[in-house]
Amino acid sequence: MYLNVRERTYLNSKENFMKSHVATCPTRQQQHSYKSNPNWKRAVANILLVASLSFTTMTSVSAENSLPLHQVTPQETESFISQFFAQPEVKSALKGAVVTVVHNQQIVLNKGYGYANVEKQIPVDADSTLFRVASISKTLTATAIMQLAEQGKLKLNEDVSTYTDGLDLTNHTGTALTLEHLMTHTSGFDFTDAAATDRGLGSSYPLEQFIKDHQPSIVRTPGEVFRYDNYGYALLGYIVQKQSKLPFETYVQQHIFQPLGMSNSHFTLSKDSLSKLATPYGAEGQALPQYSNVPDSSPEGGLITTGRDMAHFMLAQLNQGSYQGARILEPSSVQAMQTLDVSIHPDIPGTGYGFESTYSQYNHGRKVVSKAGDLDGFHSNLWLLPNEKTGLFIVSNSDGPDVREALFHAFMDHFYPNNKTHYSDYSVPKSSLRTYEGLYRDIRLPAWLYDISATEKFLQVIDAYGTHTLTPVKDMLFMDEDGKLAGFKKNQSGEITYFYYNKSDSWSEKLPEAKPYEDVPEDHPYAPYIYRLTQIGLYPQDQSLFEPEKPVSRGEFVTQVVGISGMSISTQSPKFKDTQLSPYAAFIQTALELGIVQGNTHGLFHPDQAITRQEAAVIISRTAQQLLGAPAVTANLAGSQDRWAQEGVQFVVALGLYGPEVSISSSGAVDYRSKQPMLRQESAVLMYKMLGTLLH
Repeated sequence: MYLNVRERTYLNSKENFMKSHVATCPTRQQQHSYKSNPNWKRAVANILLVASLSFTTMTSVSAENSLPLHQVTPQETESFISQFFAQPEVKSALKGAVVTVVHNQQIVLNKGYGYANVEKQIPVDADSTLFRVASISKTLTATAIMQLAEQGKLKLNEDVSTYTDGLDLTNHTGTALTLEHLMTHTSGFDFTDAAATDRGLGSSYPLEQFIKDHQPSIVRTPGEVFRYDNYGYALLGYIVQKQSKLPFETYVQQHIFQPLGMSNSHFTLSKDSLSKLATPYGAEGQALPQYSNVPDSSPEGGLITTGRDMAHFMLAQLNQGSYQGARILEPSSVQAMQTLDVSIHPDIPGTGYGFESTYSQYNHGRKVVSKAGDLDGFHSNLWLLPNEKTGLFIVSNSDGPDVREALFHAFMDHFYPNNKTHYSDYSVPKSSLRTYEGLYRDIRLPAWLYDISATEKFLQVIDAYGTHTLTPVKDMLFMDEDGKLAGFKKNQSGEITYFYYNKSDSWSEKLPEAKPYEDVPEDHPYAPYIYRLTQIGLYPQDQSLFEPEKPVSRGEFVTQVVGISGMSISTQSPKFKDTQLSPYAAFIQTALELGIVQGNTHGLFHPDQAITRQEAAVIISRTAQQLLGAPAVTANLAGSQDRWAQEGVQFVVALGLYGPEVSISSSGAVDYRSKQPMLRQESAVLMYKMLGTLLH
């Protein structure tokens, strides 16, 4: 649902966590990049899983043959899926799952695998077991918007303020925000993911209140750049509610679920639906507690449904908006939803109204529209091939290695293996390749970086997955070693501005080089860390001095930690008495709400007091635990640290999040100098290595 809270990185195990590199001094060749978006640790495991599955390469045909290798019949489909799930790598990755396949207006497969509850040995029933499908919910929300547009109650290109009943969204751009921008994730919001947390089963958080509590500002020209937008879809649900004069969940129930016969689908939790909801499981196989929707109806991610109900929805989408005589959309609206034309390059599938393109490297030259969803313990994906009248859906109830990419890859190779796009030779001189060079920062997650350099014939990209070679295949279009496309976009002045590659939820922007500080020469031992963090915006670039040996205040340190996460900043009144007039008040309040900081017994935080190294270590370890699910680790410590700081200091030392200020004995014991004030240069290396290690 919301980045870093429910929709978080899943660390598969303590062992995998500790396999992360300890970042070294960053150079263009060694630059570490970062990830803290849904399932990036799971995505790495997914790459290994896909590579390990032999099933995907069991057949091949000539590219000239335009017919499917296998027909999508009930017998062939069930045999194929059963073989896929019988593979040891797949069986060990899942607790339970549903796979649904539709073709030519028929449900050819709707089958459960494994258990809805392992402890009670309750098997998955594809017709009745409920699963959270997370962001697939957005396709239903977009459908509701299109319905109201057909009725003349909405215009997709109208300023959204027309429909928000006085909701005041600050717009710094001079360009109106429209429903189309919201549906295509091009709102230009400064924050698209709210720091909303589970309030417990039975609690209530109305959609309208949620929308008002988490209002972002519009800081980029709407329509200019793609950034996945959870808040935007929650706002769309709010608009449905206002314009239909029905609660969002009631509107969807009456106008989508009932016509399509989706009798087991819900946007709100009830006792009955909770009793049928599959148990979620964590990355290490442990049962997770059930949790509430935030907000209650959660238009961006709250849908709870079954395999059969999703089959009905896919069939309607593949039949121009109609299912068994019930029409929910006009054909023109369906076509608009399935047109993925918000893209960085025409050859790279982009986003449409509620749909996107996941794992497009396996599309095999065919039109495929899709939507994925991720929440704690639940992971889903649906793919539609409109021209082939085929749909594929999977949902699982565990955070183990992700099988979705492997399934789609195998499915396309088995049933639709042809029509791959072939690019002719296309060369670019090195002088032109150099225009692409630079550091690119992800717009949704500021900590995610791409470092791009030019060789004689290629681009080299260093990111969180490693080093990649991009070969030019068209103007502004490149392809990596695995056939995945990468694209660039220029601004009106003809300068390279944006980049899109293997992080599917946002474009990245090219960053200007950091201006040098007078007191940080190039040979300064902390210079690489300071200048990289300055370049990504953690430090101001309008100052001539950095003051590397100045102690960092508690307020400044917390602001840096919260700021680099990319999360929306709290609008609640400061709870600490002594932060109300502090320039860091909102960031400290955000950290408090996330469980990253605590005050003292007198309700004070002391924002201007120098932070000690052990206090900083505790904040870093809490951030990793709360936002990334990182496990506790141990280290061989020397020196003295307070008991309350032991776990935090061990965490930081074990991962090597320090610079040359730390001493290591001949026995390997590390003196972290825990009780000393943390200097700005030391904070820089801690922040940088935190990103390069925790998010790698």
